[in-house]
Amino acid sequence: MQRKMKWGVFSLSQYPDQSMRVEGLEADMRLFELAEALGYDTVWLAEHLFSTYGIVTSTQVLAATVVERVKRMRIGTAVVVVPFSHPLRTAADFALIDCLSRGRLNFGIGRAYQPHEFAGLGVPMSESREMFNEGIELILKAWTQEKITHKGKYWNVAEPIEVLPKPVQIPHPPVYQATISPESFDQAGKHGWSIQLAAPFSYRTYREEWIARLSLEVKRYEKTLAQHGHDPKRLERMMLVPFFTDTDDARARRTMQPHVEWFYNKVATHQQPTGNSLVPGYELTMAEGRKSRELGYLAFERLAEFGACVVGDPAACIKKLKQMKEMLGVTEFVLWSNLGGMPPVRAEQSIRLAWEEIVPYV
Repeated sequence: MQRKMKWGVFSLSQYPDQSMRVEGLEADMRLFELAEALGYDTVWLAEHLFSTYGIVTSTQVLAATVVERVKRMRIGTAVVVVPFSHPLRTAADFALIDCLSRGRLNFGIGRAYQPHEFAGLGVPMSESREMFNEGIELILKAWTQEKITHKGKYWNVAEPIEVLPKPVQIPHPPVYQATISPESFDQAGKHGWSIQLAAPFSYRTYREEWIARLSLEVKRYEKTLAQHGHDPKRLERMMLVPFFTDTDDARARRTMQPHVEWFYNKVATHQQPTGNSLVPGYELTMAEGRKSRELGYLAFERLAEFGACVVGDPAACIKKLKQMKEMLGVTEFVLWSNLGGMPPVRAEQSIRLAWEEIVPYV
């Protein structure tokens, strides 16, 4: 039997005009409620610091609000930044979200990539992978063991302690790892975690070859899963895409262009280190991201041509989504329409039209 495709919506809570932040957050909630009424499967939430790039500083705070606004959809994080908080606090907070939602949490994790966030918190960016590895180990211990101790490089739990509440889902909520580098695919495969793919990040690294390169990495991931005794068919391959559809192809492109260009240029600026030195552990994405901007790959026509955003009338969007599904084995598409200050009414129209005219055909 063929697996049922899942569909999600996403918000990064991007409000270039900060005078609209209160109205913007409420518009996000209305978008989620509409998505639930239409039949979407998941709401995905992100966290960022110190920028209009995204004003949600804590996915657990926003998720607690979303729990009260949607009653059926799963609530996913894309992502919780493991190095930025004490792992036991993270474990307890998200176990509480799982309890409040009656077991609807998808726990997406990553190590962050924006230098100004690390600088603002005083966290060494070059050590993010080590902190991520130790942090997620401690989170999973807290969820699955009654009392725990831990002696690590970054965190210590000297006396046995029980972290409460425990999550509803057994043994714990499903873990999704944000994957760009080969190392992240290997890690997700080793542990048997689902993966989060995201067009913006892979595109800025690999440009017009991004789908083909991701296809190789997904095969690598599935091979690693099998080597470590995990069943690939039980795990998810989620794909986040900046997305906008309209019954008129040209109007869809005109509507999306300023918003998606704002986003791509904002993230390109935030990913660059101070000066010219590349941060260890981020050399590939930083160097290639800079090159993508310098070569003009963040202009709208190229973004649309190479699938870095999916935009157009329903037929055009179906064609691009089918290509991604076939090449990458996508099990859930997450449609991001309210990016870069997109008017809420336009984002709502886009996800409604997608549900009616695109979802049934992908």
